Amino acid sequence: MNRSSMREHVFKMVFSYGFDLDKPVEEHMNDYLEEVKTKEDEVAYMKARVVAVLENKEVIDKALDQASLKWPVVRMANVDAAILRLMVYEINYDDDIPNNVAINEGIELAKKYGGDQSPKFVNGVIAKIVN
Repeated sequence: MNRSSMREHVFKMVFSYGFDLDKPVEEHMNDYLEEVKTKEDEVAYMKARVVAVLENKEVIDKALDQASLKWPVVRMANVDAAILRLMVYEINYDDDIPNNVAINEGIELAKKYGGDQSPKFVNGVIAKIVN
C-alpha cells in the first residue's frame, strides 16, 4: 500500500473517530482496520499517525482557529476539519513528509470527500498556516 492510500485511511479513521468518542481509539482503529487488507508495518504506521494527530488535536485546532478566523474548527465541516488536522500534523510534526506533498494530498482528499468549496477552503487555511 502506498503512502497516499495509507494517508486516506488515516484521514478516514480521524474523521470517523469524531463520531464515536466513547469508544477507545485503539478499539476504533482495530474495528476500522479489520476491513483493510494490509501488512503489519502499514497498520502500525497508520495507527501511530492517527494517535499522533489525536494527541496533538488541541494544539492543531488552535492553529486552525487562528488561521481561519471566520470559521473556527467547531464551525467547519467535519470532513474539512479532519483533513486539515492531518495536514497540520504532517506539516508541523512529520519531518519525513515535505510540506508540498502534505498540501497536495490534503487538497486531493478535500476534492474526493469534501463539498464543492472544500478544496479551496482547505488550501486557503493551510496556506495561512504554512506562511
